[in-house]
Amino acid sequence: MNTKIAVAAGLAAVIASVFAMPHSAFAADVNVDITSGASTKTNDAYAPNPAQANVGDTVIWTNKDSTIHTATSGSSGTSTGMFGGTNEAPALIPPSKTQSFTFTEAGEFPYFCILHPVMVGSVVVAEGGNGNGEATESKATATLDGNSYEVTAMSTSKATAAEIDPDEKSVTVTFDKAGDVELTLPKNMISGITAVMAGDQDVVFEQEDATTSTKLSFTIPEGETEVDIMGSFVVPEFPIVAALVLGISVAAVVAYARFAKVSATSLFGRV
Repeated sequence: MNTKIAVAAGLAAVIASVFAMPHSAFAADVNVDITSGASTKTNDAYAPNPAQANVGDTVIWTNKDSTIHTATSGSSGTSTGMFGGTNEAPALIPPSKTQSFTFTEAGEFPYFCILHPVMVGSVVVAEGGNGNGEATESKATATLDGNSYEVTAMSTSKATAAEIDPDEKSVTVTFDKAGDVELTLPKNMISGITAVMAGDQDVVFEQEDATTSTKLSFTIPEGETEVDIMGSFVVPEFPIVAALVLGISVAAVVAYARFAKVSATSLFGRV
């Protein structure tokens, strides 16, 4: 009986530890197109070129041309065998098909089309996160009316700036690249979050509310680096109300003072 209890307790501890683990192992997909008419192009046959990725990211090449191509690691027409096959056995990418490769080390990796060697591209892979494609913490601070508000991101990309727009009731956060993000925003900065936008795109997000902050989980679409977070409350809503109340109070005091002066004059006459 004791053994069964011990086993059950051990399993419970394992399950609890799994759920307690931070969701920090984000890896992004980096999309590269083989462009239309690629066989007549050179550095612009693949787009974007160079492609930017972090360790742990997966690069996906999509053939948007009408001709078969390859994306084979190497340069000067000689493959290295890292991805995309070899000179003797190339990995062909027919029209509308894809090829993917996950990068596990940092560096710059040139590649070319074995069938059309003038087509060249490269992938620049940064260490990112902890060097294993995991997310790390970055912070950005927005300042408004002399007050500072800090947002925290867990991502393979880095939060570089934050800005409050009280007129639009939004907060804009800028990152250095696309990817999966967990973003924590203080509720005295923004609350009642209704939407996340990246350019003209609606971004699907998950929301987790705490007492003083809101955590959002979402993916920044490829090609975008800014997200606009819309809320029902954005500072300085309270300062405006406070100023209004103060203004009304001052007006009331002035009015009372004038009334008191008039009353005194009526009772005692002018001096």
